This record gives sequence, structure tokens and C-alpha cells, in this order.
Amino acid sequence: MNYATVNDLCARYTRTRLDILTRPKTADGQPDDAVAEQALADASAFIDGYLAARFVLPLTVVPSLLKRQCCVVAWFYLNESQPTEQITAAYRDTVRWLEQVRDGKTDPGVESRTAASPDGENLVQVQSDAPVFSRKQKGFI
Repeated sequence: MNYATVNDLCARYTRTRLDILTRPKTADGQPDDAVAEQALADASAFIDGYLAARFVLPLTVVPSLLKRQCCVVAWFYLNESQPTEQITAAYRDTVRWLEQVRDGKTDPGVESRTAASPDGENLVQVQSDAPVFSRKQKGFI
């Protein structure tokens, strides 16, 4: 599941700039949203690597902050041949933020992996008899 869409990228960086970046990566030289979709998928997988330690994936609701971080990483991937200092700095900030999320220092607004305690009185309990063999018993029964 991607955390952002091509429309999110266009809203943040403009359609014209996205077309300029995707055009050289196609055989016919035409802009292609599939290139942007692949960058978003790669960015989402990258983010999942950090989130998997603390959260149940896939996320049911994607917070807007996570959507923004996905766009930053995807934009960095699309600019791989010549990222500007601003793009590189934004990418590094995103990686630092993801590390803080992974370490539990920052809350991205996602439900945590820890399960809630079960409600109800009819909970399953398992009991067993004493073991047939033990270290003290030697020989046959």
C-alpha cells in the first residue's frame, strides 16, 4: 500500500516538474505516471521498514504527516541523478524523523502495535497435568 499518490506529488511539487522528471525515464520520452507510482511504492516500502518495528502494517489510516514524508522520499528517488541540496536535506530530515518514530521518540499519529487487553469474562485458560517424565524419574513407568 502506498502512503501517497501521484496527485499528492503533483500537489506538493507541481505537475510540470513531475512531468519533467518522469519524461527521461520512459522509452518514448513522454511523461509517465508509472515512473512516479514506482517511486512512491519504493518510498512506501522504505518507510515500512521503519514502521514495522512499532506498528501493525498495512496501516488502516495514513496520517497526513506520513503522506508528506512519502512524497519527500519519492521526490528524492525521482531526482536521483541530480538532487539539489534542498531535496537532499529534506530527505535526510525525513530519515531522521523515521528513525525517531522507530525508536519511539516521535508519534506519527498511528495506532501502536501493542494490543489492547481483551474484554470479557469468558477467557480461555489452559491447564495441564503434571509431566509423565521428569529429570528425577529414571527408567520405565
